Amino acid sequence: MRIHPSLSLALLKPLAAGVLLACSQAQAQDSKYPDKPVNIVVSFAPGGATDLIGRIIGTELTQRLRQSFVITNKPGAAGQLGTEFVAAQKGDGYTLLISATGHVMAPSLQPGKIRYDPSKSFEPIALLMTMPNVLVTKGDGPYKNFQDFQPWARVQASVPAGSAGSGGSTHISGEVAKRLTGIKFTHVAYKGNGPSLTDVIAGHIPTAFVDTVSLGDMVKSGKLNAIAVTSKQRSKLYHQVPTFEELGFKGMDLNNWVGLYAPAGTPKPIVNLLNKHVTEILNTPKIKERLEGLGADVPGNMNATAFQDFVGAEVTKWSQVIKQTGVTIEE
Repeated sequence: MRIHPSLSLALLKPLAAGVLLACSQAQAQDSKYPDKPVNIVVSFAPGGATDLIGRIIGTELTQRLRQSFVITNKPGAAGQLGTEFVAAQKGDGYTLLISATGHVMAPSLQPGKIRYDPSKSFEPIALLMTMPNVLVTKGDGPYKNFQDFQPWARVQASVPAGSAGSGGSTHISGEVAKRLTGIKFTHVAYKGNGPSLTDVIAGHIPTAFVDTVSLGDMVKSGKLNAIAVTSKQRSKLYHQVPTFEELGFKGMDLNNWVGLYAPAGTPKPIVNLLNKHVTEILNTPKIKERLEGLGADVPGNMNATAFQDFVGAEVTKWSQVIKQTGVTIEE
C-alpha cells in the first residue's frame, strides 16, 4: 500500500518532535550539572598518590562548579573493590572514579575474575598525572648509581627487590628489568611502598622499585639512591637519573598513571565539561608546581577522546608486558 506524501509528513512530524524534545531535555539536564553533590571514589586508602590527587581535584572542582565533590576512599584488592563499585553505578555523572595503573592491568593478571572491562565499563574523563618507577638502593651503601650496582648484581644468584605488592606496576617493573638486564631480581612483596623502602634503608634488602611520588624526600635527604627509572623519558624531578633505555636496556617504557573516570553511559557533555575543568586545574601554575614537586609529571591538555585512546593503548601494552613476564595473581 502506498502512503500519500502528506500523510507521511503528518506521521513523521510527531516522531521528530518527540526526538527533539528528548534531546532538548537531555541537554537541559546536562546543562544543570552538577545540581547535587558528586561522589569521587578513590580506589586506594588515604595518604597515597591517588588519594592526594583526588583531594586536589575535588577541592578545585567544588570551587569551580559550586557544588560539593566529596572524596570517598574504597580500598581493597589492589584498587579493584572501588573500581568494580563505580562500574556498577548509574552513568549520570554523580559517581566518579579515581584509579591508578592497576585499572588496566588487573584483567590480564586475573583473567576471568575481574568484574569490569577497563575500556567498556567506563567513560574515561581525564589523565591526572604520570610517574615512573625508580630502582633504589641504600643511601649510604656501596651502590650510588647503576654503574656501581650492575657488576655486583650480575654475579648474584638472587637480588631481592621490594615492591608495593604483587601484581602492581612496581612488581611488574622488576620482572621486566630482570628479563632485560639479566640480573636475577627476586620479587619481595610488601603492603605498600613505605615498608619496602624502610627495609632498603635498613639494609634488609638491597633494592626496591618505587614510584617517584612515594619516594618523597628520601633521595634528597640521602637515605636512598635513585639509580634508574622505568619510563622512556627521564623524570622531571629526578632528571639526573638515567632511564633503563639510556643504560642500554631497550624496551623498558613503564609509567604509573592516575585517571578520572565515570561509569559507562555518562552523557558526553558531562564528560567533556569535567575534562575541561580538570585539565585547566592540572595546568594552573600552583597545582602543576605542587605535583611536579612531589615527583609527578602533569599531562598537557588531553581531551576525553584522547584519554580514551590512551586507556585503550595502555590496556594493550600492559597485557603484552604481563604475558611476557608470566606474572599472574591467585586469590
